[in-house]
Amino acid sequence: MRPVRTLRLRLYGIAFLAVLALLLSLAVAVYQQAFTSVVPITLRADALGNQLDPRADVKLRGVLVGEVREVHADGTKATLDIALKPGYVPYIPADVHARLLPKTLFGEKYVDLVPPARSSARPIRAGDVITQDRTKVGIEVQQLMNDLLPLLRTVRPGELNATLSAFATALEGRGDRIGGNLARVEGYLRRLNPHLPSLKEDISRFADVAQVYGDAAPDLMRILRNTVTTSRTIVEKQDQLAAGLRSTAAVAGTADDFLSRNGDRLITLGRVSRPTLELFARYSPEYPCLFQGLVRQEKASEDAFRGGEMRITLEVVRPQGAYRPGEEPVYGERSGPNCRGLPHPSVPGPKPHLDDGTSAGGSGGALPGGVDVSATRAEQRAVGSLVAPVMGVPADQVPPVATLLFGPLARGTAVSVA
Repeated sequence: MRPVRTLRLRLYGIAFLAVLALLLSLAVAVYQQAFTSVVPITLRADALGNQLDPRADVKLRGVLVGEVREVHADGTKATLDIALKPGYVPYIPADVHARLLPKTLFGEKYVDLVPPARSSARPIRAGDVITQDRTKVGIEVQQLMNDLLPLLRTVRPGELNATLSAFATALEGRGDRIGGNLARVEGYLRRLNPHLPSLKEDISRFADVAQVYGDAAPDLMRILRNTVTTSRTIVEKQDQLAAGLRSTAAVAGTADDFLSRNGDRLITLGRVSRPTLELFARYSPEYPCLFQGLVRQEKASEDAFRGGEMRITLEVVRPQGAYRPGEEPVYGERSGPNCRGLPHPSVPGPKPHLDDGTSAGGSGGALPGGVDVSATRAEQRAVGSLVAPVMGVPADQVPPVATLLFGPLARGTAVSVA
């Protein structure tokens, strides 16, 4: 009897376990709605559908009409198997679209069915395929939620709740003060608004100035480095610098004493020298050509006595006329600076007419038609006999140039050498 009883107990245990497993399987099947009639459809979504979990809700105008059974993803898009409740199928048109939205800021996503505004399509049926909402509003809403999700995952809800609670406690009972501060801020902003264009212009110019300083930064840093070197040199040479400053102080004292004693004299000298300096300043345009002419004249003088011989150009001119009765010498010439052909004057040059008090304005000049300065042999002998005692040479050794120089003089004509 004992083995039979043991066997019976074992069979009871196995039967209990089988009934328990059957009940658990039945509970799971009921939870998964295996015995509930549904209308299966398919939703094709983009990668945003990967964020949906199985058993996610499917709603129409906020009413729960089904659930997500499975999610199939291939990396670029997602396919969702949706089970709709048969009682709501007649109210869902076949051209319905879906949006994937979160229930709350920190909640899981669900499928929101969005029917067209005016739809004449038949009700949805089992096996239909719907697509994600591609309207502008739908895309913007889903993109906003998609961009907001990483931030919401980063922010911890518990800590955010504690922070908001702390803010609420800190602001409690201070509404009047906060309102007054906001009113003051609004007044400040109202005054600031007219100046916003100027402020914007100043900021723009500040950006340009910052760009200039940015470009000049290497040079500024180089100057600072050089300044460090200069400062180090000044520190090393401070004794010499101090001695130089003392010498400068002594010189400054001497100069102060000199200026104190001779200040009036210097002022008088400046006042007296002013007309002369003004005259020099007036004729300053003439200085370059004058100095260039002097430089050229030096070379011309060297050429005139080249080889031990004198080479000259004679210009025979009338003598300066005498003042006539009623004429007096004057210094009325005010023609100003004039180079008179320098540094390359014409030879022979015309005699300028000056305001010197004569009626002719300065007579003289080259004889009209020129003068024949050639001399006959008899004239050369005559001039040679006159010049030979002065030169201390025999008459036959007087050079021909003496005839050219003294012949016109003997005839009463002035000779100038140019």
